[in-house]
Amino acid sequence: MDRNLYQKLLVSLKAGERRICADGAVIAVRSCYDREEGCLDPRTEAAATLTREDFETRAGEIDPELLRNQDKLLGMDNPEGHTLLEQLRYQFGWRTLDRSSGVRTRFVSMDQDGYRGVRWIYTPEDGKAEKPCLIFIHGGGFFGGDTLTVENQCKRFAELADAVVISVDYPLSPEVKYPVAFHMCCETVRWVWENAGMLGVDRTKIGISGDSAGGTMAVAVTLWDRQEGNGCISYSGLIYPSVVWDPDMSNPHYVWKREMFDNPGGNRIIEEQIETTGAMKREVCGWYFEDNEDIHTPYINPVEGDFKGFPKTLIMTAEYDYLRPECELFTKILQDVGVSVRHIRYGGIVHGTFDRLGYAPQVEDMLMEMAADFACL
Repeated sequence: MDRNLYQKLLVSLKAGERRICADGAVIAVRSCYDREEGCLDPRTEAAATLTREDFETRAGEIDPELLRNQDKLLGMDNPEGHTLLEQLRYQFGWRTLDRSSGVRTRFVSMDQDGYRGVRWIYTPEDGKAEKPCLIFIHGGGFFGGDTLTVENQCKRFAELADAVVISVDYPLSPEVKYPVAFHMCCETVRWVWENAGMLGVDRTKIGISGDSAGGTMAVAVTLWDRQEGNGCISYSGLIYPSVVWDPDMSNPHYVWKREMFDNPGGNRIIEEQIETTGAMKREVCGWYFEDNEDIHTPYINPVEGDFKGFPKTLIMTAEYDYLRPECELFTKILQDVGVSVRHIRYGGIVHGTFDRLGYAPQVEDMLMEMAADFACL
């Protein structure tokens, strides 16, 4: 995308912000200047409507970011020969360009419950001697995604906030079930705290973040941090997390309603995007948890947790995302117990947009908002 256009779109997000109240939750709504209400963001629609013929006949007209991720957009050539899990894993994980500068990358291995993981460490080469730290947990429904998908987002945040970023590469389900990944993320918080000097981290400024399932894990880990009496985490930046895992529609926390989504034209893509995430969530339960797992614990079903004393929190959602209603419920829960919480809804985009750094300006806006929060820790 032309850099001047990208910058114009990015600036327009905050400039055009408006405030609404959704069932008691105060929400800031941001859209790019060229997006019409009740419609998809133009870049989201362009990505969702591309066909194999388009890539073959008019590749010169297609944004380079989309060309780079053609296989992710189109999926497998022969999906009928693969399981649903294989198809989803194939499509997860955009690859973006590195838009940061002066950020050093290294990694350390870790072992948890007999399984191997990796902590990727991104450190700005200049700036403060003792930096704040963000622990980032990638999304992918606990069964897919990887740290490479969010590497450039982590590096860009490290540059924007002059912060050390630790990205957790945890084992995936269904091969490895709960609670191995959860324990690995909890131990990463403890490891950062205990090795703050070696990492060049200011212990009083440790935050946690994640997108989708990574955001779910970030909420659970923060609850664990409070329950254990550690108090290591002082900030939470959540990108469209799922906080309600009980699929029972009679559950008081089940708030999803189709009429909550503004789609006056009956756009098929909007409907499909919302329905796909909802259906995937049901599959995830079978892959991530043992059959006899009690899901009514805060570390699995975060909405059932005690959020008094929860740290300063920023929740960021996509307008056309199945998970948006429960994020709005979560915002209200935090507000009601006195947590300092902000909620930004990005108009016209769908679940998974955080993968698209450099193509979707909303992603950089998310990183800038978290960096601004970090400056005030």
